[in-house]
Amino acid sequence: MSVLSFSKVAHPEYIILSEEWEKYRYIMNSGSEFIDKYLKKFSSRESDLDFRGRREVTPTAAFAKGAIIDIKNSIYQRMSDIIRTGGTPSYQQSIHGLNGGVDKCGSSMNYFIGKKILPELLFLGKIGVFVDMPRLNGKITLAQAQKIKPYFYPYSAEDIINWEVDYRNNTMEFTQLLLRDNYYKTNIIGLPGELTYRFRLLQKTDNGIIIKFYNRKTFEETDTELLEPDEEYVLNLSKIPFVLFELDQPLTRDIANHQIALMNMESSDISYALKANYPFYTEQRVGLPGSYLKNEENDENGTEIEVGGNVGRAYPKGAERPDFIHPSSEPLHASMEKQKNLKDDIRMLVNLSLSNIKSKYASAESKEMDERGLESGLSAIGLLLEQCERDLAVIFSDYENSNEIATIAYPQKYSLKSDLQKLNEVEKLASQRDKIPSRKCQKIISKKMASILIGPEIPINELDDIYSEIDNADYITSDPEDIERDIERGLVSLETASMARGYNKEEIEKAKKDHAERLARIQQSQASARGLDDFSSIDGAAKLEKQTSQNPDLDDTGKKKVKGN
Repeated sequence: MSVLSFSKVAHPEYIILSEEWEKYRYIMNSGSEFIDKYLKKFSSRESDLDFRGRREVTPTAAFAKGAIIDIKNSIYQRMSDIIRTGGTPSYQQSIHGLNGGVDKCGSSMNYFIGKKILPELLFLGKIGVFVDMPRLNGKITLAQAQKIKPYFYPYSAEDIINWEVDYRNNTMEFTQLLLRDNYYKTNIIGLPGELTYRFRLLQKTDNGIIIKFYNRKTFEETDTELLEPDEEYVLNLSKIPFVLFELDQPLTRDIANHQIALMNMESSDISYALKANYPFYTEQRVGLPGSYLKNEENDENGTEIEVGGNVGRAYPKGAERPDFIHPSSEPLHASMEKQKNLKDDIRMLVNLSLSNIKSKYASAESKEMDERGLESGLSAIGLLLEQCERDLAVIFSDYENSNEIATIAYPQKYSLKSDLQKLNEVEKLASQRDKIPSRKCQKIISKKMASILIGPEIPINELDDIYSEIDNADYITSDPEDIERDIERGLVSLETASMARGYNKEEIEKAKKDHAERLARIQQSQASARGLDDFSSIDGAAKLEKQTSQNPDLDDTGKKKVKGN
């Protein structure tokens, strides 16, 4: 996406940021274009031929891109929990991808936000969405009218050329807006050909929103103060149908040059490793050195000596043995260590850009605090997306002259931790919870465990219900092993243990009845074993009693007894 090369109509802020946007987009797209743009020569001693050869083997640098994509995925995976209710029927159809979706391409709202808005927002810090609707010309049928509805399309930061805003009523509203529309000209066979653009000027007036279109040459070649538009029409709307998604700063701002440096260092290392992979043959000579690897004893003009790992070489007695030497690997190790530091810096700077929390230490505790700050930053981005989507819903209803505006609620919590990390953290909390004598503190820790384990994956109202259940619980743990040990030691009643395991109150009475019947069977079986005629001998009765006592079906615990128990 190119930026304007002239400052005739662009906003001063646009002119300042345009070069930075170009760099951010190269990082976002990566690939060979990024290499061609930012790969530098070692020095003036590197020839053009060597530089071209090194560029061909330079790996694609995308570590900064990967760090930001991790953040994007953390937000995107929670988008299935977004609640969108109300609005017009056509709005509900659009957000679910029906009737052309939100962009006339079948996209649902989640797909549109996650794939088209979120990457641009994180990498460039800015993207706009225009809400449009087909204009009705002439008579149309009822079926045709039902298919006509508003739809969205994005404008990248490079295409939002100039703007004028009004901050009345504590809200930002555009009063004038200049956009650039990119489109393909039709070639001679009716297919897309050259990529060109035109300008779209939107002005808010008392009579509605005036939209004017100007061709490319009008702005580039006209010097008069009054420009005549090529096309003009009015929208009967209360505000300019454009919503700006904007962060305080893009996440790439502090890591862009790190990525460029990292790519150049990797290129240098690859070149060094390839060229230094061939050892040098050395041979001690007497007197002035002759031609390199020449046998001057047999040929005064010198002939090349064949060398290699499978070729022998005779040398005079008492002379040093010929040998192969190689360059030191220390520079390569130093470069690799620096690259590792750059990668760590990229991760840290992405966290700081998002959380706005400065990390002073590199300890495990400070990293944990950075992670919490990062999760807060994710929540802040979620709030921004929620507010902007509400603005889109308002404009959608305004197009349809409806007062039915959708209610939109994004998740309030996001997490970057893996399931294994969550489980490990919960286990550590559980091991410390039971050591604290404060019941209130134990319940607070239990709430924290629930929040870590499933908090980011459920709606906030469901998490509040879980908190209420923890507050109202008469017990702290439901671990079956802990409860079983407490029963054996006589520290808890069967009724409390049953409730702690989550069983209904009626189950304890049923369990008591089953327990009594089992004990009766055991007693009856033992009495029969002692009184049977067939086992009148002491040995026979004892043998049957032993078999009966070891039968797990007749034992209260359901386990086979062994010696010592």
